[in-house]
Order: sequence, then structure tokens, then C-alpha cells
Amino acid sequence: MMKYTESSVSRVSSRLKSVSRQWVARSVLLSLLSWLGGPTPAAAQSPWKDRRDLRVMTYNVNEGTDFLQIQAATDLNSFLVAVGQTITQVRETNPPARMRAVAKQIIDADPTLVSLEELDEWYTSSFNPSTGTCGSPTLEFAMLQELQDALEAQGAHYTIAEEAQQYAFPLIPGFIPPSTYLCVSLVNHVAILARTDLDPERFQWSNPQSAQYATILQFPSPIGLLPLPRAWVSVDATFDHKTFRYIGTHLESVVPVIREAQGAELRAGPANTSLPVILAMDSNAPAAPLPEDLTYMDFIAAGYNDGWAEIFPFASGFTCCQDELDNNPVSQLYQRIDLILTLGNVRVRKIALFGADPRERITGGLWPSDHAGVAAHVVVEQE
Repeated sequence: MMKYTESSVSRVSSRLKSVSRQWVARSVLLSLLSWLGGPTPAAAQSPWKDRRDLRVMTYNVNEGTDFLQIQAATDLNSFLVAVGQTITQVRETNPPARMRAVAKQIIDADPTLVSLEELDEWYTSSFNPSTGTCGSPTLEFAMLQELQDALEAQGAHYTIAEEAQQYAFPLIPGFIPPSTYLCVSLVNHVAILARTDLDPERFQWSNPQSAQYATILQFPSPIGLLPLPRAWVSVDATFDHKTFRYIGTHLESVVPVIREAQGAELRAGPANTSLPVILAMDSNAPAAPLPEDLTYMDFIAAGYNDGWAEIFPFASGFTCCQDELDNNPVSQLYQRIDLILTLGNVRVRKIALFGADPRERITGGLWPSDHAGVAAHVVVEQE
């Protein structure tokens, strides 16, 4: 799930070099502190918004639960209680407020393209235990819409370039002690957002594509097998007359062999192109700490470059994960799974974490997400 370099000799070159030195110093500091497990200063306070660069970002915005209670349920009664515990927890993480905080981090990073994971729609309805029927569902949380609204309200200009459904659960009965019965459903998406306020002579995108992977997890539960498909999204983009393919995805988290197969599908599918590739994803495949995950190693063996490892080879740059409730006062990021990988004539110039500083928590002590966002300045080079 890891979240993931142009020269200038103009009249302002000395100023830009000074800015670059400041940015590197701050980035090295946050990287080293992250490596040591300490607090990380906000990357957003660094000189970042050099509009001459292509900037990309990946951000897992956190659907509000890790489904731990669901995974632990052993019979129908414990499963019903687990469903109730899950929606209660999602409510406690306050998705609308967190999406406003995520929007601020995206605006601070100022990406031209951003890939997003764990964009959930949560529905609830009444449940009649005597008849075993659910009522008409009500949409409680729509995280992509909440994020779009927050970006617009904060003055940013983005559109959905491509969106794909991953897993979806129909209305499932649940119980919240002592006496509340309800039904809960969700639909999970990944998406790419693209800037709409840049000069079309500088930036355009086309050819949106998406698909689910053929290899999926079938999770056993007291109500039967729950399919958990994953998906990828991509667009072909041109920035300063240089064209590349931009891909986002969220690979399998629980079963490594499934994750590895999905990575192979991605390399043989949307990433199998003559264009330079920028892959910005929650890989669920730790690049740090050691040992590196096999799926990550597969990408490196296939010729992909890891932007973070190139810029900060001795800093772990952890991106995941805060407490399941998003309310831990001290950062608990412990692995680097949100990645920006590149293939072909493309290189990363700068890279940083966003949303990893305790000062970026919101009212109630909530982190914007249980992940840090990863953003990079990228150069697509001439053939």
C-alpha cells in the first residue's frame, strides 16, 4: 500500500537552488524521524509548489475500519455484533471531517494527478429480526463525494478522471447492543482525480481505463464466502508535451500470493505499454522495514524504480498505519506500503509524506487517514 526528479539556469536559478536545499533538508528530517519512529514535521510546510513540475500523489483515505471484528466472528451471533461494531467504528472516525482534512493535504501537495484508495459509500437501513428483512437503505457516507466537495470548498479544481469499484457488500443485518438492529452495506472504490485548472497546452489526459483483477480473495464468514475483488485505474496524460501512463491501484492486503498475482496482472495489463509509466498505489507490499515483500521485489526486478528509495535510500518513510480508530495521539506508522514507482523515461525529483504530522490531526484528535499520503515531483524525459 505504499504511497509514492529538470534543471534550471534562468535568472532565478540561485533562488530555486536555495528553495531546493530547504525542501531537501525538511524532507530528510521527516524521513529520518519517520525511520526512527518519531513525529514527522508537515511536508506541506516545505517549499513544494513548483508549477513547472508534474506532481503526482497517492492517498489511501481510510474507509473507517479494518474489519477486524468481522474477521474474528466465528458464528452468526458474533457476526451480527461485528457488523454493528463496524458501522459504529466508521461513524466514530467521522469520514466527512476527515475528507476535509485529506482535501487540505491534497491541496498542500498540489498534485496534477492523484490516485485514491478506500473510497467507500456506506449505507444503512432498518432491520426487522422477526421477518429477517432490511428496509430501504439510506446513504450515510459517500467519501469520494465528500472529498470532492471539500476540495471545491477549499478552492481546488479536480475532476474524476477514472473510477473503479472494488468489493461491494449487499445489506447485511447487524446488531448494536443493547437493542439496535440495522442493516449495513458498502461499496468500495479506487479513483484518479485530475486537475482541471491547468492550461490545456501544458496538461491533458485521455484514454481512461479500469478493471478488476482476475485473482481475488474469497473471505470465509459465518454467512458464506465474501468476494473481495481489487481493481486498477489508469489514464494516459500529457504534461509539457510529454506523454505517459498514470496508474492507480490497491492490491490485496491479506493473502500475499494473491497480491503477487495481482501485481503480475497489472504489469502484464495496463502497465504493458510503450509509454513511460507512473504507478501510484497502495501496494499493501511493504518496501520497509526489511524483509521486502515479494510483490514489491517483483516490481523492482521488472525494472521499476521506487521514487522514495531513490531520493531517501536510508530512510524508511513509513506510510501505514495509524490506529483503526484514527485517534492515536502519537504516530504509529510502521511500514512503507504506499508507493510511487516509475518505469521508462521518467524520474522522481522530489518526494514527501503528507498527513503524517500530529499537528495535522483534526478536532477530536483524528488523523486525516490511517495512511500518510505520498506525493512526488516527476519529470517525464525526452526519448
